[in-house]
Amino acid sequence: MNTLSSTIVESLKSKGESLSVAESITGGALTSEIVSVPGASHILKGSIVAYSVEIKMRELSVPQELIDRAGVVSEEVALGMADGIRARMNTTWSIASTGVAGPGPHQGIAAGTVWLAIVGPNTRETVKLALEGDRETVRRGAVESALGVFARILSA
Repeated sequence: MNTLSSTIVESLKSKGESLSVAESITGGALTSEIVSVPGASHILKGSIVAYSVEIKMRELSVPQELIDRAGVVSEEVALGMADGIRARMNTTWSIASTGVAGPGPHQGIAAGTVWLAIVGPNTRETVKLALEGDRETVRRGAVESALGVFARILSA
């Protein structure tokens, strides 16, 4: 069991706060890490794997104009995904992930490029990652980074 996930679940439980997750590059792996912790049902309201542009727009309310202007793998779209899932699930916190797992670049963006967004009360934080390795290594790195950043935010 992931220590970061346990820390996150316990922190949110103790504060009576909730979490929702919008995943693209991580494909559900981030949510899976959180639900591996006993008691996660007390804090996690839900998640959406928005792998396609259509689902990012329809289910997370990310505007087409934003995707067209910034690109699907961007800070702006990561924040849009986080805002969309937080509003849809009515949670205290949200985490979103978007990126290119590889094996090659996508629309001119290098494999291993990942944007994470975490939105909560008085918090809007983004992180850009440049990860190396195969698809699974990049996806795993994105999950671990998202958990680490969120645990740091909660402990501040």
